[in-house]
Amino acid sequence: MILIPIGGHFVLDPKAAAYVTKEWLKPAFAIPIHYGTIPQLKGTPEEYIQALGNTSTKVMVLQPGDKTKF
Repeated sequence: MILIPIGGHFVLDPKAAAYVTKEWLKPAFAIPIHYGTIPQLKGTPEEYIQALGNTSTKVMVLQPGDKTKF
């Protein structure tokens, strides 16, 4: 499981995050983080998921306060 920043500007953008996820880390689960909180962090979970393409990694998009179990 990874927490992957996708917002761009200060952190990875969705395309770069997808590359790292698929080619280097290959996790079972990925939770996108560091996006949408300020105008500069424009990347979205949808862009990340699209950039991942066909992969076995399950992307879990959580909203503030959400909980999940693995």
